[in-house]
Amino acid sequence: MMKKACIIVMAGLFLSLPVNLMGEEKPDVELAGMRIVGSGYGLNGTELRAFHQKSGTSLALVVRAPKNKKIVEVDDSNCSLEKFTDDRGLNLLDDVDWGGFPKISKSGNLALVEVSSPKRPSKGASRVIVQGTIQLRVAASEKTEKIENIKPEVGAKAKVGQEVIEVIKVQQENEDLIFMLKINRKFVDNMKEIRFYTPKGDLIDILGRGSFTFGNVSQVEYNLNTKSLPESLTVAIDLWQELETLNISFEIETGLGF
Repeated sequence: MMKKACIIVMAGLFLSLPVNLMGEEKPDVELAGMRIVGSGYGLNGTELRAFHQKSGTSLALVVRAPKNKKIVEVDDSNCSLEKFTDDRGLNLLDDVDWGGFPKISKSGNLALVEVSSPKRPSKGASRVIVQGTIQLRVAASEKTEKIENIKPEVGAKAKVGQEVIEVIKVQQENEDLIFMLKINRKFVDNMKEIRFYTPKGDLIDILGRGSFTFGNVSQVEYNLNTKSLPESLTVAIDLWQELETLNISFEIETGLGF
């Protein structure tokens, strides 16, 4: 009798293994974490909250880039869920929210995105089922464009390919230089990284950055760590190449152990 029980347990274990452990390729989307938070306590349920989070169910999903591609962006505004239920049939799909600021690994091969429902699984439920689509922008390569000796003065312009970049603000604040550029929005979306150099070729640290976009134009502000205004700057811009948009479909069913 004991031997039969062991066989049944082991069979259940193998059925719950991830697909890749059974000798097949890894799925494009995997579950990285799950958080279920009950109602809060205290004044209107707001004083004491588990994990400092609102009541509901949250899933963290890891997306793997296709081979020889790098993830440029997870467009959470175009991600969607078609199904989000527990194994007792409770619908968790209403008012789901794709949490902002998806994270991308330094290698560009992985991204992490979260999706949350204000509802919790039914009492006694043991599994959650979720099905949907994650939209990615990916690139096959990158190249660097350089702007040599651009003047740090309002109105200065430089051409990068077919795009024109214009300096619209230069302001020295103590040991920092506020340097704002007007750039085509699509060009900004294709930028991986930007670097600034002194006339001697020394890299200037970027202490902070911010941007404002309206229509097809972006205003991008950089806070440069330089005590004095350089006579000119060299700007190196890494641009993504061979960009494409992918819609990655997924379906995950999970219990507490995954």
